Amino acid sequence: MGRKFSVLFLNVLAVLLFSISSMGHAHNGADHQNGEEDARLNSALHWLELSQQPNGGVTNTSDISTSLQSTAEALHVFQLLNSSSADREAALEFLRSDLTGLSSEQLSRLLQALAQANQPFDEVKAELLSRQGSDGGFGHFAGYDSTALDTSYALLALQAAGSDVLVAGDALQFFSSAQQADGSFPLYEDQASVMVTALVTKALKPYLYTHNIADVLRGSVNYLYSAQNADGHWGTPWESALALQALIPVTTDVGKYDEAVDFLKTSQSPDGDWEQQVYSTSLSVTALKMLASIDVPVDPEKAVVAGRLVDASSGANLPSATIDVLGASNEDVAISSDGSFVISNLGADSYVVAYSAAGYLGASQSITLRKGQFANVGTIRLAVAPTTVLISGVITESAAGSPVPGVTITSVVGGSTSSTVSGVDGKYQLLSEPGVATLSVHSSDYYPVSATADLQAGTQVSFSPSLQALTEDQPESSSISGVVVDSNAQPIQNVSISVLGSDSASLTNEAGSFELSNLDGGNISVAVRKSGFESVNFSLVVPDKTNVDIGHISLKEEAVLPSTSIRGQVVDMVTGLGVPGASVSVGSSKTTSDVNGFYQISDIPVLEFTVSTNASGYLFSNKDVSLAEHTELNLDINIRKADLGGVNIVQATTEKSVYGAYEPVLITANVENDTALNQGARFYVRVLNSEGKEVESFSGANLPPLDPQSDPEELAHYQEHLEAAIQDFAPGEQRSIKLEQWWNTLVVEPGVYTITVQALDGATSNLVSESSTTVTVEPTNVLASLDPKASPGYVLLNNQADVELYAEIYNRSNINVNLEFDYSLTDPDGRIITQGHSQLELAPENTNTRQVLSVLPYDFDASGEYRLVVENVSGATVNSQSTGIVFVPPSIRLKATQSLSPGEVVPLEGVSVESKIQVEGVDGE
Repeated sequence: MGRKFSVLFLNVLAVLLFSISSMGHAHNGADHQNGEEDARLNSALHWLELSQQPNGGVTNTSDISTSLQSTAEALHVFQLLNSSSADREAALEFLRSDLTGLSSEQLSRLLQALAQANQPFDEVKAELLSRQGSDGGFGHFAGYDSTALDTSYALLALQAAGSDVLVAGDALQFFSSAQQADGSFPLYEDQASVMVTALVTKALKPYLYTHNIADVLRGSVNYLYSAQNADGHWGTPWESALALQALIPVTTDVGKYDEAVDFLKTSQSPDGDWEQQVYSTSLSVTALKMLASIDVPVDPEKAVVAGRLVDASSGANLPSATIDVLGASNEDVAISSDGSFVISNLGADSYVVAYSAAGYLGASQSITLRKGQFANVGTIRLAVAPTTVLISGVITESAAGSPVPGVTITSVVGGSTSSTVSGVDGKYQLLSEPGVATLSVHSSDYYPVSATADLQAGTQVSFSPSLQALTEDQPESSSISGVVVDSNAQPIQNVSISVLGSDSASLTNEAGSFELSNLDGGNISVAVRKSGFESVNFSLVVPDKTNVDIGHISLKEEAVLPSTSIRGQVVDMVTGLGVPGASVSVGSSKTTSDVNGFYQISDIPVLEFTVSTNASGYLFSNKDVSLAEHTELNLDINIRKADLGGVNIVQATTEKSVYGAYEPVLITANVENDTALNQGARFYVRVLNSEGKEVESFSGANLPPLDPQSDPEELAHYQEHLEAAIQDFAPGEQRSIKLEQWWNTLVVEPGVYTITVQALDGATSNLVSESSTTVTVEPTNVLASLDPKASPGYVLLNNQADVELYAEIYNRSNINVNLEFDYSLTDPDGRIITQGHSQLELAPENTNTRQVLSVLPYDFDASGEYRLVVENVSGATVNSQSTGIVFVPPSIRLKATQSLSPGEVVPLEGVSVESKIQVEGVDGE
């Protein structure tokens, strides 16, 4: 099949006239009331309104464009100038059609119109995104060659819908490859086109400081200027208007397009139109309106700093915040509603950026910028000053919800009073002392409101009561209400709103609205949750008998990183049949093929990866994949049976089928060699729980641990062990092998476990066979030992000691154990010195526990053994139990007896006299 080429329906250049009735909606011809609007724009708007047809389309018989193109451009003008006479809903309905029948340009125009009208657009966006090709560009329809024209329309529409982040990088890469040497972009083949180049320039501009497209943008701008004729414009009003729309936002020298602007203004007829064409008139109005309202553009040679400044606890914008760039201009830096900011026109230099807000601790950053650099400083979070409390909110009227200015908000903490007055928008901020505070709102036209709150130092509190007029009845209880929207201000349905610590909860309706009723006044914390969005928590103070309107709560979508998914079938390359039970993995992501061999792996974050496939009896397979972009990849994997196979595990068995905790599971494999050759195999074991998660894997033979940092000598030694682990089988031999290593159940949870024995070919290490069996690990509550002990274990007689009584417990259970027992300490005569009851809960991981029973001072006035005994044990079986001893030795004194022999001697006669001394120990008690 040949390639599909785009058929461009843009009849703007074909000058095809359509026979369309010029009868429009009735119009009273009244002048537009906005006195600030330029008369030229009012006149053109009036002419466009008269051109709207009964079917909602905006067309004229002189149009050179299709009715959809002219209606889309006119609808943009109606919204841009806030037309009060045009039927915008009818025009939008005119653009709707069968999505698959719309070209990419038409889809883009519809998406942009829906986004600008704040209407749902997910289905249209999904269809448009399906048109993006592998080169990053968009074709006229899905599968068509990408064109710069379709890609620019698509990217502009996705920008309007806030959905361009994930596709922009690839689309910009396509633009870079499609740009011609002169900087232009073609309409057909290599035919340079002002229109297409202008549209691409408009699409490129938002990415000047986020992507490396400065050269591409500079080339397209230079081409547009070079394409000007001698009179300084681009030949026709519609082409000149498109070129101006592209150049005004990126050109600092307005003199470069002054002549084109003059040409556009002088081309307008007295009736307000341009050449009696809706398309030309709409484009011209858009260009002139842009010229009147655009800010001074950023110099591309200057540096830009972007970031987000928010409250550290809530993540909300800080309305009173200021940003100062020391050493640069003193102009104020605008902070948007989500806290984001952009500081432009900075020269290449070093700066200190200071962030501050009333009631918050300040922060600063030192940054060094290069010429033309875009620097994103990330999210700056300011914390409330630690010595104060920041109270903020909006005071509204309960009936209409409108802001109430000029009311006094007061916080009284002890003898300290702080107060402020709400502004014209009802907003206020108040710094208060921490402590128990009485918050109140007073106004002569409304019921007074008060609430008590415990204000914690260094926090921010929201206090936004709705005031009720004195002519209304106050409610019986308090409530809070609000609306939850997304980043595009679209309401979000089924968002969970709950008050933390209570049963009060609600879901938002189709309009994003919610209400929590029957609340007590005081401090509450509210949680906002929905899958796919970032969660929000905030605290506020709710007064008694008051309805509190929180207003709009904006949720950001959770960032979804681009990823690849692969799916396909694992196929036997000989039979062509699917291979069930094959293990397919990409990095840490694994799956198993189903009964027909099909598999799927999702959320692969990288563009280059290896798909590994392993199946019993088949050779291991690796496929390297390299992608230019993330996609959904169909990949069938052909595998072949192991040529060197033949060792077959007939059956794997265990000694028994039921085990307790800490039991060895001895495994036997019945193996046969069903070939006529000598075969060798190594055996490995995998243990999976009932959920299929691996809990243990090991070699069937004893192998030393392998250190990844091993030197060559150690690796060679390990290889010797691998060789020794090979079991050799003679042709036709059958053998029962009891594996050297076993699985110890230890503290695995009770349940059924699958033990798989795998045979790996001794020569190739390919998996050639496997067999599985199951065992049940039953709940076990067993103590290996319960040993009562005393410290110190040796005390001298008649001494006092502080004795600690404790129990050493060796737990060998796989479930929680609620252990209870009685204990007693007795003296040598059996009298009880102290006794008590102990209980504790042991989790399976608490294998060795020391439980203190008592600490007591005691005078040891008798010698002998003082015995600590544990009795009445419940909650677990005890395999070994001992007795604790404190030993007190007796007191000892020595008795000496002396004797002489002989007892008498003759004086002066030489006789030997023997002296004997006997020492005897005597009980000293």
